[in-house]
Amino acid sequence: MTHHTSKRDDDSGLGLIELIVVLVVTGIIMIAIASIFVNSWKTQDQVTSVTGSTNRGQVVGSMIERAVRNSLYLSVNGAGDELRVRTSLDGTALKCQGFKVASTGVQVATSSTSIGTTWPAWKPAIKAVGGAPYFTLTNGVLSYSFDIQTESAPVRISGDVAVRSDQETGNGGCW
Repeated sequence: MTHHTSKRDDDSGLGLIELIVVLVVTGIIMIAIASIFVNSWKTQDQVTSVTGSTNRGQVVGSMIERAVRNSLYLSVNGAGDELRVRTSLDGTALKCQGFKVASTGVQVATSSTSIGTTWPAWKPAIKAVGGAPYFTLTNGVLSYSFDIQTESAPVRISGDVAVRSDQETGNGGCW
C-alpha cells in the first residue's frame, strides 16, 4: 500500500506583505475620501458666508433705495458715511431714516430721536470700496457702494437711485 502524503500549500493564506499592501492602499483611499469631505465642507461654509452677506447687502440696499425714492429731504455728510432722509412714507418709524456706514457695520436708525444720537449696529464687516465715500449725492441721484467681508471674497453692494419727489428745505424735525 502506498500512502500519498499530501503536500500542504503554504501559499494559500494572506501573507504579511499582502496585508501591509492592503492596509497602505486602504489608508490612501481613506485619506483621499476624508480630504474630499473636508474640502466640500469648507466650500459649503464659503458659499453660505457669501450668500448671507449678499442677502444682508441687498436688504440694506433696498432700504436705502426705498428711503431715497420717497425722500422729501435728504443729506449726506461731508465724509460720505452718513445718509439722513425724511420721507413721504407713512408711519413714525419710516418718516425719518438714517444710514451710517462704518468699518464696524451698517447702522440704521428709523426714528427722529435715535438719528444722530444712537446708531444701533445692524450688519457687520463693511468696508469702503477703494477709499471712496459710501454715499455721494449728485443732482438728485444718490450713489452708494460698500463691500461686505466674507470668508472668501468680499461682496460688493452698490447702486444709484434717483429722488422721485420734489425736495423740500429742512428736515421736518427729523434730527
